[in-house]
Amino acid sequence: MAKISSTARKRIKGIAIIIIFLSLGWAIFSAMEQKDSGPNLNEIFKKSNKTFEETHAIKKAKIRISSPNIANALQQMDAIVHSYAVDTPLLKSRESSYGEFIFKVDSYKMSELTQKLASLGNIEQQIEVADTSLVNKSLATEEEILKSKRKELADLEAAGNIYGSLADYKNRLITEIRVQEDRVKALRQSDITLLYVQLIPSVVSNQFSWAKTFALNFVKALVILVVGVVVLYYILRLIAYILSLFGVKGFSASTLGSSYRYGDYYNRYDSRYGYGRHRRKVKRIYKDGRTSDQSGNKEETKDEPKT
Repeated sequence: MAKISSTARKRIKGIAIIIIFLSLGWAIFSAMEQKDSGPNLNEIFKKSNKTFEETHAIKKAKIRISSPNIANALQQMDAIVHSYAVDTPLLKSRESSYGEFIFKVDSYKMSELTQKLASLGNIEQQIEVADTSLVNKSLATEEEILKSKRKELADLEAAGNIYGSLADYKNRLITEIRVQEDRVKALRQSDITLLYVQLIPSVVSNQFSWAKTFALNFVKALVILVVGVVVLYYILRLIAYILSLFGVKGFSASTLGSSYRYGDYYNRYDSRYGYGRHRRKVKRIYKDGRTSDQSGNKEETKDEPKT
């Protein structure tokens, strides 16, 4: 097994420290962002909000409850709907972390029902409104309008040969009759309140969610960064290998990760030809028979002629 040099160890240690700090930073940022933003209630209750707004009722009420035990609150909510609903609920939806219910109740029971809902948790929002499109409507007048539209539809069908513009008019008339029927039904139930209940978990039930989110994000970022560094390393090795095949000096798979200097090439040249620290030895032979090995960098003295 090849021994890792001290320089390589320092580089690996430095990369590991950078990866850990980047992972910590990302985990903290993600956890804080989730904590501040919270769930998007408008998106969660988008469909039920639309159903509540489009349903005709003279009296409407909307209550939002945050519960520390959402599972238990959802179970109790089923019993409440079963006990107080005067008709089939328009909506009854239960999810793991929230619930939405739209049903009709007797208006005189609203005070009693509100107390029961308060026992499920904290009432964050309570709104009671009147449908402005029905407040000034007369039940007798709306019933006459409905009767007239039904007679018009019957006469149209009795004439036969309905096609083209008459077919379009018939379809529009059927739609108007359905809307008028809902309006008349709502006016007949003037003592009924359309109740819309939203159940959401409170902050207390999610006290460990921040730590859990932080840990998951840290591990996720750590894995992604480690895998990314390894993949990047092998990509650079491949690039270095390709460059070495084209004869580019200083690039090879074996030297990847070490700094290349032109001085290294210069030192190898010195070593081969006897310059620099690796000096070539010179053997001198004098006329009197003496020999001397001296470095090539010393100045050679000329032999004086004998007298």
